[in-house]
Amino acid sequence: MKPVSISKVCEAVRGSLLWGDPEALVSGVHTDSREIGEGDLFIPIIGARVDAHEYIPDVIEAGAACVISSEDVEESDRGACIRVTDTVEALQALAAWYRAQFDIPLIGITGSVGKTSTKEMVGAVLSKKYNTLITHGNMNSQVGLPLMMFHIEPEHEMAVIEMGISMPDEMDRLVDIASPCMAVMTNIGVSHIGNLGSRENICREKGRIIREFGEDGRLFACGDGDLYDLIRKNVPFDICKGECPVSFYGISQEFTGENGGLSYYADDIRALDEGESFTFHYPGGETSASLAVMGEHNIENAVAALAVGTVFGVDIGDAVDAIRQYRPLDMRGVIIKKNGINYIDDTYNASPDSIRSNLRALFSHPGDGRRIAVLGDVLELGDRSRDLHKSIGAFIESEAANGRRLSALYTVGNESEAITDYVSENTDIPTCRCRDNYELINRLRSELQQDDWVLFKGSRGMHLDEVVGNLTKD
Repeated sequence: MKPVSISKVCEAVRGSLLWGDPEALVSGVHTDSREIGEGDLFIPIIGARVDAHEYIPDVIEAGAACVISSEDVEESDRGACIRVTDTVEALQALAAWYRAQFDIPLIGITGSVGKTSTKEMVGAVLSKKYNTLITHGNMNSQVGLPLMMFHIEPEHEMAVIEMGISMPDEMDRLVDIASPCMAVMTNIGVSHIGNLGSRENICREKGRIIREFGEDGRLFACGDGDLYDLIRKNVPFDICKGECPVSFYGISQEFTGENGGLSYYADDIRALDEGESFTFHYPGGETSASLAVMGEHNIENAVAALAVGTVFGVDIGDAVDAIRQYRPLDMRGVIIKKNGINYIDDTYNASPDSIRSNLRALFSHPGDGRRIAVLGDVLELGDRSRDLHKSIGAFIESEAANGRRLSALYTVGNESEAITDYVSENTDIPTCRCRDNYELINRLRSELQQDDWVLFKGSRGMHLDEVVGNLTKD
């Protein structure tokens, strides 16, 4: 973080300085008291379980240059304290002010599925030409994204920032903070449909990422399936400051141009022992490319990254090289080989759409061995949860009818019972519904075989990563 005076912080958050030197500098911003060091600013967040204001004396003792508080704080002869009404709003206001100090292009990444992988790929491509800041981990929320802004440094030439929402109006706040000039919309599925009501509403809310685009703004949007029409009809293009052209990307056999289909697409897709190969088509050319990660959904993400790279002048050879070198983050499609069994750890999060994509990848992967799915509940689906889980079972049934068959299905959790119910009633695929992860681990330990390919997928709250960790530990 570029050092900022306490007086500037006070001005940005519209707070009152209770004590301390207004000309002293802060060189980092944190909401976690354990991360505080000399010269840092601490902003306590009031959570469901903990009010971080209670750690203010500790961070002052640790050398914090300043604290921001919405509560009374006993005055100290060390550091400084700024009083505000709401600490989250103060964090967001300070982040927006700090972001505005840097005149660099910021690419926002949104969508229901594949945001993090796409963010990593876009960042990798742009880094071939520019000093690029990329969102760390999952810092994409109402608190995480503001904290990410403080990682912008004077040497950065570009930023790729993940922007995640789950409630109405959240995208507007993120846009006010990050001020993206272009964006990638990966997919519109049913994640958070319990909060947002419908795919149309999800598209409309995520589509507000374009609000501050200027004349050079552009939305890169996945146009596969029904997404082309969904995005054309529901993204609120009228709120954009500029014209906001849309470049659709995806997987298709036809190239029909900017106004009638996909401008960037992949075809000639082939599964490899360790990933996928494909041909990338873009306005003016085509090139061969490959990925060291499974699944057509990852090819879609790669096409988005290559598309952004072409617009920003990255050499196509360098861009393809960046995609080839990409490796998934932990819990996002990582293949772990242990004792002759192939574990696919995609446990970071889940939606019905991403589960279907992962199952397609599982069926398409070459090599011998059984194909086994271990699925946990998909959370935050509201009153449509049972029907949407049932649709996963229907997908498994339809794939089996076409010769793409699971050897076994394991589920854990209350909601995923609808998957096992449907599959057991409509197919002869062996199923097992486990009460908890402990039972699941014991069943898998006794029943998995040499050369099995085992997909683990579920919402983060199901902790299936712990199951993978237990099964693959030394």
